[in-house]
Amino acid sequence: MRNATRILLTATGLLTASTAGAQGVQAPAGQAYTIISNADATAVNPITYQWYRDNGPIPGATNASYTVPAIFAYGDNVQFYRLAKTQDCTGDVEKKSNTVTITFTGYIMPVGCNLVVGGTCWADCNVDDPRTFATRADMYTKFYQWNRLTAYSVNNPLTPAWNSVVDSSETWTNNPCPSGWRMPSQDEFQQLVNAGSTWAETSSGRGNIVPGRFYGFNHATCKLPSNMSGCIFFPAGGYRSSAGGTLNRTESCYWSDMQFSIIRGYHLDFASNISDYTTNSSKILGGLIRCVK
Repeated sequence: MRNATRILLTATGLLTASTAGAQGVQAPAGQAYTIISNADATAVNPITYQWYRDNGPIPGATNASYTVPAIFAYGDNVQFYRLAKTQDCTGDVEKKSNTVTITFTGYIMPVGCNLVVGGTCWADCNVDDPRTFATRADMYTKFYQWNRLTAYSVNNPLTPAWNSVVDSSETWTNNPCPSGWRMPSQDEFQQLVNAGSTWAETSSGRGNIVPGRFYGFNHATCKLPSNMSGCIFFPAGGYRSSAGGTLNRTESCYWSDMQFSIIRGYHLDFASNISDYTTNSSKILGGLIRCVK
């Protein structure tokens, strides 16, 4: 494993120093880098920290320094800064560090990608009809059985007629994704889940007209339709049961390209309170499709 390279950040001292100008650095893409304060904030009372990437808070980045994980080490002119907070006799006091602007060299961001995790670009929308992306991210889309291009209806009644025969193929040889795109692996789903997610009801104020999950390093603050840098939205479309294709929206299932056994395949499973990439179900289940490249 490579050691993280340390990039010094001259942070403003809490309560005393003013905000410095932006610093520009270059770093190789795909390697972890640590941004360190060499002028730590000081105060009488305890200090809390929050790091930001392109003005969005980074989940879990609450230490004095911050390491950009290898899977997020990409992009041009990516801006990082730290907010330090404490209290004095007047109440909360906040100070923002200077901004560090990093260009991660040696990596070309795919055109049209709002989210890249571990070098994998995630499509903004589900597949609806075979090899055709949905017209928007927050819509219910058609269901597919393992390695089949038959698209089952979004709502009831069920159409076409349900197929109860298992396809024993080990991987998806019938690619349902548009040209240039493919099914995600279980490992790619794992990296996506590890990047973080936020459940959003339609009343969340984040622009989604169906419930679902925002994934990516900016999952806590991104908003449909236009504020989606570092983020994608997965609609909670549910699944069609392997027992006759009954529609169920208690949990949502997105197929990976990896089988668990000859009759079962791995998929991403999520609901309002869970997000799990290790789940597997019968290959007859009707799942949803999100593509990568």
